[in-house]
Amino acid sequence: MKKYLTSALLCFPLSAMAGVSAELSLVSDYRYNGVSQTDKGAALQGSLDYAHDSGVYAGTWASNLDYGSGDDTNLEVDVYLGYYRDLNDSLAFDLGYAQYTYHGADYSGDYDYGEFYAGVVLASGTSFYWNHASEYFGMDVAHDILKISHSMTIGDYGVALTLDYNKSADVDVYEWDDGEASYFGYEVAVSRDVADFTVTATLMATSIDSDYNDNADTTLVLGISRGFDLLP
Repeated sequence: MKKYLTSALLCFPLSAMAGVSAELSLVSDYRYNGVSQTDKGAALQGSLDYAHDSGVYAGTWASNLDYGSGDDTNLEVDVYLGYYRDLNDSLAFDLGYAQYTYHGADYSGDYDYGEFYAGVVLASGTSFYWNHASEYFGMDVAHDILKISHSMTIGDYGVALTLDYNKSADVDVYEWDDGEASYFGYEVAVSRDVADFTVTATLMATSIDSDYNDNADTTLVLGISRGFDLLP
């Protein structure tokens, strides 16, 4: 469940991103807003993106999955289309749509859903995003995510702080904690470029009681990625 352009990328002028690029990543746990999508296991992930000087961008992103015993869904493939534009030297906006698809079993496609997103990005490295899905994870219930992120550079390290609020419209369909249709997620990520790779360590936590869902407990996710510029 990811991956239009990230807020860290959007802090740079769009012209710096124009062209076709790809990225491969290996992470110790694929977590979406603090909840593991791989039953706390590792994930291999990849993306292919196109960005145009006009502000239009599109791409696809994929990852392996593991929803535990009894569910043979094992692959997520997302596609997204958006428009990003600098309003001035200090402010930009981002609008788009992402379609999440799931594979591995005959029923996996029942999880498919679409999501609209809108964001405001400041040159200071702070971004504010709202994501809305009317049929979250294939169910007939709306889900909203509000997220604020701040990215900065400290010496040779990149640091990103993120707070997100996740709210489902019906607690009988999505009960994230005991009697709760909402929860908070928290992330602190530190990254550094090593040769042609980026190494990242992300401390993730949620307000979900680990006794209720231990796939949302506090954890340290390690990752290594490499980007490729394919076409200018």
